[in-house]
Amino acid sequence: MTAGGGRRDCAYYQASYPVSSLQSRWKSSGWLVSASLISITALLKIRELQSLAIKPTTFTHFFFQLMKSRHLASCLLVSTGLFLPLLKAEDPAEKVIWNNPQTFTAAGLSHHNYASAAMATEVGYSVWLPPDYETSSARYPVIYFLHGMGGNESADAAGFSQILVKQLAAGKIPPVICVFPNGGKSGYRDHADTHVNVESMLIRELVPLIDKTYRTRADRNSRVLGGFSMGGGGSVRLALQYPELFSAAASWAGAIGRPQGDKFVAALDPHLLEQRSLTVRLLMIVGYEDLTYPWHAAPLEAFRTARYPFTLHTLEGVGHELGKYYDLTGAEFATFLTKEFTAQPQS
Repeated sequence: MTAGGGRRDCAYYQASYPVSSLQSRWKSSGWLVSASLISITALLKIRELQSLAIKPTTFTHFFFQLMKSRHLASCLLVSTGLFLPLLKAEDPAEKVIWNNPQTFTAAGLSHHNYASAAMATEVGYSVWLPPDYETSSARYPVIYFLHGMGGNESADAAGFSQILVKQLAAGKIPPVICVFPNGGKSGYRDHADTHVNVESMLIRELVPLIDKTYRTRADRNSRVLGGFSMGGGGSVRLALQYPELFSAAASWAGAIGRPQGDKFVAALDPHLLEQRSLTVRLLMIVGYEDLTYPWHAAPLEAFRTARYPFTLHTLEGVGHELGKYYDLTGAEFATFLTKEFTAQPQS
């Protein structure tokens, strides 16, 4: 559909759900799951009491018996174990190994490190080079793929590079270089009270280092960001904040609307988005059952208010599982990021 201001609103949905339904759908699902767990626990407790020939005399009696149920305790323990790692706030000061040497078996992948002034330590990164890199003199566009919370520079290198291998072999994308930075647990932001300055490391150090070390095309039209979860949110925010460096961003289950501090809010300010002279292409892919699903509501509303173009793809039956995103939308993700790259003849 066409929006005002000369921008094209390219939002689309796999199913017809308005943006306002994102939060309500998630809340409804949450209540349904909670009610189901309580109901199942209550039924199990009734059967347990029946087997012991105990008949609760009042509702209060039964309630206290339910609270003592081992089934309820198990449900709470499992729920906490599943969701606490995703709900916990970013803690950049939490112990992170910033350089994780890795010997890859997949072709084209290698690990490197450098002394980062922004981070005041050695920081690792991984690089995937296309099959023809060593035999060609051509220059290549670059994808920066940002990992999620708890990952590192090697975590997603093998998986995502294999998507590129398949799409390249099928002729769906041009040859590209892919870089995997280490974002720790930073949200890909700077933290003034620590030496965890990942945003500065990535923007001011790593991008220039890659352009100096490899035969890249060092312009915004040949540089894009992509990522999962924390990395998805980081990709969208950094691309919007530095449109002179990046022309597109793609996010899988991005922590986009999760409170990220003033910088993130500023990046999504509709007034600032309207004033941007450079537009960044945006793709956001998220499952209805994903924890990050409701966090997309506020950013999408900001994009619509600013009439800023974006693409949203929602998936049924997909939770916070990177493997499923790979399988279901890996080709879409890779082709979106590279569709405005053009193959460069050998010089």
